[in-house]
Amino acid sequence: MSEVDGQSHAELRSRFESAVSQAGGDAAKIGDALFSFAELLDARPSVRRALTDTGRGPADREALLRRLTGDRLDATSVDLLAACVSERWAKPGELTTTIEEFGVLAHLFAARAHDRLDTVEEELFRFAQVVRRERDLRSALLDRAAPPEALSGLIRRLLDGRSAPETVRLVEHAVLERRAGSLESELERVSELAARLRARRVAVVHVAAPLAPEHRDRLERALSVRAGGPVQMNIVVEPGLVGGIKVELGDEVVDGTVASRLEGAQRQLVASTQ
Repeated sequence: MSEVDGQSHAELRSRFESAVSQAGGDAAKIGDALFSFAELLDARPSVRRALTDTGRGPADREALLRRLTGDRLDATSVDLLAACVSERWAKPGELTTTIEEFGVLAHLFAARAHDRLDTVEEELFRFAQVVRRERDLRSALLDRAAPPEALSGLIRRLLDGRSAPETVRLVEHAVLERRAGSLESELERVSELAARLRARRVAVVHVAAPLAPEHRDRLERALSVRAGGPVQMNIVVEPGLVGGIKVELGDEVVDGTVASRLEGAQRQLVASTQ
């Protein structure tokens, strides 16, 4: 969100969270409505500019929004969109970014209402790992020439019956409607939003072989201390990793693999001979 008016945007976020919390499992409908409006703003820059034009008063921008949506969206979604366009934004694109993020969060709130937020977070992370590993699947999902219906059908064949409905919809959104960045980074971003909703930080742990339960518990405790709070630990098994362990905790990377230690020793040796 824009930093133009921090207090006002904090109130907007609070209003959004209150509305989707009250919606419970129906929050997914709000999420889809927000996604569709974000798509409209991306497709029609003139509309986006008009809805963020500070030369128009908030009431004028809200009236325009309500004329655009008509009765095509539910009342709660329209009220949230009206609150968004009433804000002041430093750049027109920030409005679209905020509405899209609210759409993602609405689906995550729906998952939480159904007691499957943990599952959705895990499934999103795992799917990102599969996409990163399976080049043919990644190419198929990124094929811009493929009809959206074909891509949606592929996703549902892969995930329907095996994953939570919120996972399926969020993967569809990442594939068909993401606005920037790679598919893997978008899936990981949504997974991190889920962790944040659970008041947890995400630690990605790269190991050569699965960790024994007692080692996993010990590592999770150590990372929680380092992070200063609860940690969601996502394990990535990489058989090609040469010993040790590599941990990504936010922007911090702790690389204890043998390869990393050898590289460090080599650098020291080179430096000592110069």
